[in-house]
Amino acid sequence: MKRALLAIVALLFSTPIWAAEFYIMRDLTTQKCTVVDKRPVTAVKTITLASDAIYKSRAEAESAMRTIKVCSSGK
Repeated sequence: MKRALLAIVALLFSTPIWAAEFYIMRDLTTQKCTVVDKRPVTAVKTITLASDAIYKSRAEAESAMRTIKVCSSGK
């Protein structure tokens, strides 16, 4: 019984509680979009979120970045 309880506790502490979150950020000075793993501070006037979506993986965010008009315009 103790061994099973210890295995459950070890499993709970070995897996992350929070899932990874990725955002698409747009730098207004360079007009470029990038994928970041922390929510950007939008109080900075030169940085904005290109999309309101939160992505579960970097690959998903990079794929979505190609479909966002302001990111794929090539400015």
